[in-house]
Amino acid sequence: MAYTTVFQDIIFVEGNNPNATILGDVHIDLGYQFGAQLKNLNDVKKEIASQITSKGGNCIVDFKYGQKSRLFAIDDVSFWGSGKIASLPQDIYEEILAKKKKR
Repeated sequence: MAYTTVFQDIIFVEGNNPNATILGDVHIDLGYQFGAQLKNLNDVKKEIASQITSKGGNCIVDFKYGQKSRLFAIDDVSFWGSGKIASLPQDIYEEILAKKKKR
């Protein structure tokens, strides 16, 4: 089973979910925003959640994320995230959501 988390009622899957219908790709790079060094993984998830919602999805599969150094800055890193915007059937979505909220 792929590692799964929930953020703002969007399901983030680091891997695949066979029930997901792919709606498109998403890639967020916070390195070009003002104050990028102050951003974190939750900021990446917030941006991605917004894009997923706007595309009618409720999930991201093949979610990958990390930090990268900016070329011309010392000790300046930024966060990025990418994956596939997806939609899970409502019953599966609600089941995952309920399990994650119990923890």
